[in-house]
Amino acid sequence: MVSEAASGTGAGVRRVAGGGWAAGTLLAELERTEAGPSGPARLALERAGTARVCARDELMYLSGAPGTFVVLLLDGFAKITTADAEGLPLLVDVRAPGDVVGETSAFDGGPRSATVTAAQQMLVRRISQEEWLRWVAGHPAAAPAVHRTLAHRHRTAIRRTRLVRGPVVARLARAVLDLVERYGTPGPDGLVVRPALTQAEWSGLVGARERRVHHALRELSEAGVITSGRRRITVRSVPGLREIADRDGEEEGAAVRPARVVRTAHPRPGVPDRVPRKIR
Repeated sequence: MVSEAASGTGAGVRRVAGGGWAAGTLLAELERTEAGPSGPARLALERAGTARVCARDELMYLSGAPGTFVVLLLDGFAKITTADAEGLPLLVDVRAPGDVVGETSAFDGGPRSATVTAAQQMLVRRISQEEWLRWVAGHPAAAPAVHRTLAHRHRTAIRRTRLVRGPVVARLARAVLDLVERYGTPGPDGLVVRPALTQAEWSGLVGARERRVHHALRELSEAGVITSGRRRITVRSVPGLREIADRDGEEEGAAVRPARVVRTAHPRPGVPDRVPRKIR
């Protein structure tokens, strides 16, 4: 259920690991354009519209439906889905705090191009089309920041075409690597992948049956590069995961062998000081 938020604005709510907005999100691009977090365009956007709290799995809008409002994400992740040939939801991307969804329909007045749901409880601001367009036109920093955000999404979409090529274990490694590099947070055993996804959602990202994804998760766990539990994946070795992700030309079903590890001189905070020597 969507309810009015207790907070009047999104200021100070942020964000992702490290305290900043994720790269490529609109609020990050506004800070870049205005050389800091206190620019007039950013502050105006964070106060636009109405603050709301979305419950986990709350539907923001449905693919094909009319609607022109924009949603600014201030805390929590959103899932972007389309329907497969059988009409089942297919996860195609996620949106992080600092980003917006719904801006395409606000610009062209067309129906929604995808379904957006809350991956967890979220704080958002719902902004009308009129107020969104007035904000874009009224702030010199707005249009360049929006353009860079859309360009970032386009580049990400092109990179994601690799997620459906090669062995399923390599596809899954790429998908996990993509999310952990964008939104991972330090945990006791490595970098925790965010948002938490089901195996069905991972299967949508990599274009494979859920059974194959389950098997690939087990392979990655046995190789020592991740640990996985219910809706939770922790990356123990980013270099090892990247090596598996590069297995474009290998036969499906080729064994993923455990990585030998060595101590590193400068471990990242919150990440085990181990990297694989090589996966042979």
